[in-house]
Amino acid sequence: MKKIGAEAAKVLEEIFEDKDQSFELNGQKYKIVAIDHKDNETTVAEDVEKDQKLKRKLLQAKKDIKEGNSYTSEEMREMIRRGQV
Repeated sequence: MKKIGAEAAKVLEEIFEDKDQSFELNGQKYKIVAIDHKDNETTVAEDVEKDQKLKRKLLQAKKDIKEGNSYTSEEMREMIRRGQV
């Protein structure tokens, strides 16, 4: 990670304050993204509500476990070794 000086930090802070983290340098457009910003993290429940495919998969897995349609890791490895999967 590159460290920046005080003057560059001040320019970056001004960019952030504008609520538009994009800028242009030598004719090339750039966008600044915070890589460890906690506000963008979501909970599993939020992810499931947003992604219907994920929700269906998790509900099916829950149903399979409840009905006994599941295998242990060792059982699955054995099935793979035998060519059953």
